[in-house]
Amino acid sequence: MALTDTDSRSVVIGAGLAGLAAALQLARAGQRVVLVEAGSTHGGCCSTTCVDGFTFNNGAVYVAVPSLLRRAFAELGVDFDAEVPMSAIECPLESHLEDGSVVHLSDATGSHAEGPRAVERTRLLREGLAELERDCAPVYRTLVDQVLPQGPSPWNALRHLWPHLAKMRGSVASLIRRRFPDSGVQAALGSLLLYTGLPPEDLPASQVIGLLALLEEGFHLPHGGMGAISDALFRQAQAAGVEFRFDQRVERIELAGGAAAGVVLDHGERIAASRIVATISGFAVAKCLLPPDAVPRRLARAMRKAPLSHRAIAVQLGCRGPATGSSAFIVNHVPALERQALMHRTPTARSEWLSFTVPTRVLPGLAPEGRSIVESFAPVSGIASASDWTPERTTDVVEHHLEGLRQRWPGLSVEATRVIDPVGFQDQRHLYEGALYGVAPGAPPQQLFPHRPGIDGLYLAGQTTFPGYGVAPSVLSGLQAAQGVLHDERRRAKT
Repeated sequence: MALTDTDSRSVVIGAGLAGLAAALQLARAGQRVVLVEAGSTHGGCCSTTCVDGFTFNNGAVYVAVPSLLRRAFAELGVDFDAEVPMSAIECPLESHLEDGSVVHLSDATGSHAEGPRAVERTRLLREGLAELERDCAPVYRTLVDQVLPQGPSPWNALRHLWPHLAKMRGSVASLIRRRFPDSGVQAALGSLLLYTGLPPEDLPASQVIGLLALLEEGFHLPHGGMGAISDALFRQAQAAGVEFRFDQRVERIELAGGAAAGVVLDHGERIAASRIVATISGFAVAKCLLPPDAVPRRLARAMRKAPLSHRAIAVQLGCRGPATGSSAFIVNHVPALERQALMHRTPTARSEWLSFTVPTRVLPGLAPEGRSIVESFAPVSGIASASDWTPERTTDVVEHHLEGLRQRWPGLSVEATRVIDPVGFQDQRHLYEGALYGVAPGAPPQQLFPHRPGIDGLYLAGQTTFPGYGVAPSVLSGLQAAQGVLHDERRRAKT
């Protein structure tokens, strides 16, 4: 049946940060925009859910590189600080080591160690961080100021970063060992990058940007939780006239003459559109939304080469009383650097190896008075597809994780529990195969999905193109895809 609505419009698929940014940019340029979201609300992986008075995050747990986020909002014409007030995380990370010592990471002057060899370790830690910041701050600023704002182009990245390539050789593990001779300090620094799902030996040295972000700008939490960021974009998009369709899943993208012609929703409705911005995973666009014989070579090649990110089980607890005696936001209990690969297996080799965040140490109002929130992402490994996962395995992993928490926190009293496993991330959060980032962190630019996949009128954004550190790259990705739409429209108008 032919499309009945011939009105030219733009359709945005997905109401996460990238989708909201793309829709807002297009609407402000005068286009009629329909945003279709399979879930019941906006925000995607940068949102919150309230359970029994506890405000839990749905993915992202803090803001890194706030300067990049401010820049992205400014390009959208939004004053970030006015719309999203934030608090700095004063005590970002503490790592508990197997010899009983504790390493506190903040900046080059405030980081310190406690326990065995505390004075010597503190000196080595601070000297190494100061040297790392001095040598690699130009790399960080180049990434933030010149590479990420222009999109995932390998040529752009190489053009700006080639003077710094020698500093970024090897893996994160080798970089840490070169600069920090103490094994305890090495373990603590490696633990900051557990979120990637990859052991330090397998992470390219460029991923040290995570540590540089802490040193250069610190970590922050929006008041009210991470959902405050997507709420701000949602308000702006509504005011700009974007039409939102929630609880409606796109079943397929329709083409006509090799160009985008519209989308078909799960209830059979067709929406005609000559411009489609898909902010869901590029894997899903290629494998689920396009006819197999219509997938462009460029997109098929990216799908084959792009590494899918890791999976995890979110274990979120609302607890009575304060969370442990620590004041840190991120608390890690980790082995030596060379054994941290074990922390990415299901289950971890030992239950006392843990990583969790306590957002109520920064924002007590996220929980009822006298309560705390503990959030962690237990690793999932050994499955080829989310469908291979079972509820029984979820139960085993959660019990294993709770055992480790109780070892470290004997008085743990849980009042609310929320668990999301790979199947939940796939079906509830609409993440492709339950993978947390789409394309894996650390993937080089040539392995990312392009904004223009090779079909006229179809653009990709979100996890598809920018598996970045923090939320800013997602906003930028949607913004850049929308700018691609507008650029192509202007070019067509001239011809």
